[in-house]
Amino acid sequence: AGGGGGGGGSRERKMSDRQKTERRERNREHAKRSRIRKKFLLESLQQSVSLLKDENEKLRSSIRQHLGDEDADRLLSAENLANADAGGAGLIATSAGDANKVLEDPDFSFIKALQTAQQNFVVTDPSLPDNPIVYATQGFLNLTGYTLDQVLGRNCRFLQGPETDPKAVEKIRRSIEEGTDMSVCLLNYRVDGTTFWNQFFIAALRDAAGNVTNYVGVQCKVSDQYAANVCRRQEEADRAAEAEADPEAAQMAAAQAQAQAQAAPQAAMQPAQAMA
Repeated sequence: AGGGGGGGGSRERKMSDRQKTERRERNREHAKRSRIRKKFLLESLQQSVSLLKDENEKLRSSIRQHLGDEDADRLLSAENLANADAGGAGLIATSAGDANKVLEDPDFSFIKALQTAQQNFVVTDPSLPDNPIVYATQGFLNLTGYTLDQVLGRNCRFLQGPETDPKAVEKIRRSIEEGTDMSVCLLNYRVDGTTFWNQFFIAALRDAAGNVTNYVGVQCKVSDQYAANVCRRQEEADRAAEAEADPEAAQMAAAQAQAQAQAAPQAAMQPAQAMA
């Protein structure tokens, strides 16, 4: 997600267009049947039910206000009897806890929080070839300009472009490979070729046994100034990590940078002296 390949880049280049199309279609069919899409659909329906219940309570209050308690009790009592005869009491849960009981699995709690607070995200399935997208929010589609049919069954690398930092992509790939959470700022591309800076976050969803079942990739469009500051800090952190891993190479790189900085003013003075 967020333009991360998650491996398989060299394999994809070796595949023919027909093979890639066939794999994408298989992945899309798997995505349509995936358990997580059914979870999202069910939660959406439960939210709709909750809204209807709120409207129902408002209607009850309005009836009591206009008809009085006695007539309201008689009307609402008849309504309750009709619902009981139709089996309606078993259809709608009496509490939010009962209504969402099916969604209380630990591996979906993070998704539920995202649905409340963040609209731009995708879910991928690493059990399928090339870790394809199996769910994308409308916010993600609005941000990138793609349609749902264009993204389902595809790896998120289609968000990459010529100016996307390979180091950032490698961090995402490594995170997916290791099953760890991470965040990185990188340049992504919309369907029309325009770019946006993406503060990207990826997290692994695990089952009760601790096995990774899905990855969630959250996209947050940020300003150029914010991206410049974050990317600078990322580069500093990368250099610090490289220095810790190989102190001798880091010292040589620092010496070369210092030499270049000292040579720059002298090189600028030479043309000026020649002109004088």
